[in-house]
Amino acid sequence: MNKETRLQLITKLIIEQEVKTQEELGQLLFDNGLQVTQATISRDIRELKLIKVPTKNGCQKYSFKMDKYFLISEKLQHKMKDALLSMEVINYFIIMKTLPGHAHSFGALLDSIKLDGKAGTICGNDTCLIICRSPEESIAIKQQIEKYKE
Repeated sequence: MNKETRLQLITKLIIEQEVKTQEELGQLLFDNGLQVTQATISRDIRELKLIKVPTKNGCQKYSFKMDKYFLISEKLQHKMKDALLSMEVINYFIIMKTLPGHAHSFGALLDSIKLDGKAGTICGNDTCLIICRSPEESIAIKQQIEKYKE
């Protein structure tokens, strides 16, 4: 198997499974009919620019360099748990009440993610107002945002 095919297989394995160690990756490659040395695996990891990221259970796994959306969604998830007090839909608007000093960061995070039907945000010290294009979209957007609390 040539290098490009091996790199494609590693990419597929990293996307489909939680690969935690080089040894585990080596075993998965072996299970797919490819025997490679630890040094080759190490070079392939560097070439693919794989990094270790936390899993939900606190372990580490290999992943591709985190994209901007992943970082933003992680930040929003933490912010929702730590600083959101309430969220209410009123016609075209969603009003988010936050701990003092947190509304602007909510607005910046919400402006960074794609929410269909969102026209914009206006934020004060402890209130973030999300302006929606229709009352129906305001309900749908609130539901999308609430998923970050899970």
